[in-house]
Amino acid sequence: MATIEEKICKKTIISFKFKAFLGRDESGKQIFKTTTWYPPSGLTNAKSRKEAEREAIQWEAQVKEEYRLEQERQASAWEEEEPERDYTFDEFVNEVWLPLCVSDGFHRPATITMYQSILKVMLPKFKGIPLQKVTGIRVMKYLSWLRNDYRTNRGKPLADKSIRHHYNILRMIFNFAEKQEVIEKNPMKKVDAPRVSKKSVDALTEEDASRFFEKLKNCPLDFRCIMYILITTGLRRGECLGLQWQDIDFQKETISVKRSATYTKMSGLIVAEPKTATSVRTIPVMKTTLILLKELLRQREQRYPFAVLSGSFVFCREGKPFEPRNPDAVTRHLKRFVKANGLPDVSPHDLRHTCASLLLSSGADIKSVQEILGHADASTTLNFYVKADLRQMRTATEKYAQAFNL
Repeated sequence: MATIEEKICKKTIISFKFKAFLGRDESGKQIFKTTTWYPPSGLTNAKSRKEAEREAIQWEAQVKEEYRLEQERQASAWEEEEPERDYTFDEFVNEVWLPLCVSDGFHRPATITMYQSILKVMLPKFKGIPLQKVTGIRVMKYLSWLRNDYRTNRGKPLADKSIRHHYNILRMIFNFAEKQEVIEKNPMKKVDAPRVSKKSVDALTEEDASRFFEKLKNCPLDFRCIMYILITTGLRRGECLGLQWQDIDFQKETISVKRSATYTKMSGLIVAEPKTATSVRTIPVMKTTLILLKELLRQREQRYPFAVLSGSFVFCREGKPFEPRNPDAVTRHLKRFVKANGLPDVSPHDLRHTCASLLLSSGADIKSVQEILGHADASTTLNFYVKADLRQMRTATEKYAQAFNL
């Protein structure tokens, strides 16, 4: 039975509080319902109590029945199958594909942001068209429009790789619709993937890299450390900014990559595990880089004498050692640095390319470079970074000639 509590003022009962136990939720927590009942005026306290008992019994029975019906309604809602429906393309994407395949708790915020950015361009071109009526020809016209007519916010044509992203998202949408039997024919089976022209990576030459290191001498220590890590270890920007002091082993002269920092407008600054299993790795660090990092650690210890810095970020926000720096801020700083010093316009990722190219040109084997960069497959390293310049080709020719006394 419901519990009853009296509220008395000047020895007269003015109200009763009823409390009924309805059950437990999924976590085992008890669920209660409460209400306040006011007795009619003129009743004695004894008669008020008897009337309150009757009211409590009726009220408890009513709320328990309402709760039971609500539970049954929710259960049946889950059991009901999604009614067959003729979706338009935009309805299917917004109501089905995005919630179930993108915002599913498995994709990273940066990935979701990339999908949403592409859909802003894509959805208006397919808006209102029944999903069943989207043909391969219509998809090819869309890809052709992207290639020939579409321009970015900066007025530039879309890169081949970006057009391939649009194609891949369309393929994922229609493959899912086909799998769920929402459509009978998949138009993407009649559309060839757009070709992506192979471009050489942007990387500093040995001469430019020498100038880069020389100009860094006049920069603040923390920025110098970031640049040294990017260009000598090949870490990705987010991996570099995700480093904590506990990840640096000064004795073994290694860095362990365990997390990555990313920023999106939707989710803000997030620190999580690297995107792939092969990105979690331990790599060697040059002594020069370690010397700079030791000096940076000494500065932090002086500034935060009572903090345990092992779990703090190597490259933190100003005044907040346990918060990583915004990756975009590092890119902006690098752009200002190269422009001010007359260096080639490079990004943090270009410094990763530079590291790989310089390692290979210095005689490093493919497998070692693959492990340092965290590539899942050596073919990625080969396709991106293995190329010969005229000097390397001449050296190879001379070695051939020497072998045969030619």
